[in-house]
Amino acid sequence: MNVFRFELRRAWVGAAVWTLVILGLLGGLIIGALPAFLDSRAGVEAMLGSFPPAFAAAFGLEMDNLFSFGGFYTFGFLYYSLFGAILVAGIGLDLFSREKREKCMDFLLTKPRRRSRLFGEKLLAALTLMFCSNALFVAESLALYRAYAPAPLQMGYALLAAVSLFFTELVMFSIAVFAAVFARRIRSVSGTATAIGFAGFLLSALHSLLEEAALRYITPYQYFDVGKAFFEGRFETPYVLTAAVVTLALLALSYWKYTRADIPAL
Repeated sequence: MNVFRFELRRAWVGAAVWTLVILGLLGGLIIGALPAFLDSRAGVEAMLGSFPPAFAAAFGLEMDNLFSFGGFYTFGFLYYSLFGAILVAGIGLDLFSREKREKCMDFLLTKPRRRSRLFGEKLLAALTLMFCSNALFVAESLALYRAYAPAPLQMGYALLAAVSLFFTELVMFSIAVFAAVFARRIRSVSGTATAIGFAGFLLSALHSLLEEAALRYITPYQYFDVGKAFFEGRFETPYVLTAAVVTLALLALSYWKYTRADIPAL
């Protein structure tokens, strides 16, 4: 039994659907909305000016850079992150809670294969799906940047901004794996994945409203600032380190629990 191939076969369809949703949202915003948005700048500014400042902050609307490719891409990135988080949370929950949900842990873990290898193959399958999904996202982002951004182009900056989604998804994936391994029961993969994704979205909106620096350390969508990547070509080191520590710590704890936990009674 090759767990890696089995998990890929089970999970690729759902991952493909969510990837198409993300790619469709990206293309729809840039191709469908950006030109009209720029052509009617005065009207858009007047409309947004009538909204409370808290509304603009909550939805990532920054007037200084909004009327540019990078600013509009940054605005949309909050929503790409939401859908990407739901995608990877679903993968993590599905792969690492399947035996609990289907009540076959006793069968799987008594096969002649180490638990560490099972964990590693599941992790590799999930990372493969995430890499393929993000490769398509990066390719579309760069193609749209070439087509719609005015010269001079900063392809390195655009690439760094696009891969922010992959880094954000790694953090959300580690949260989902941790939840899958430590929870006694996962009633609904899709429901729990959606809850994880929206929790990150709400934390991001709360941080934008309150502008508390300390709150950003518990806001995964804000660890990799797409605006700084697009306009400055860098991320902020403290938050990158926070993301790395959170991801590695949660995966390490999940590995420890998965390889040592008792099999629950059926």
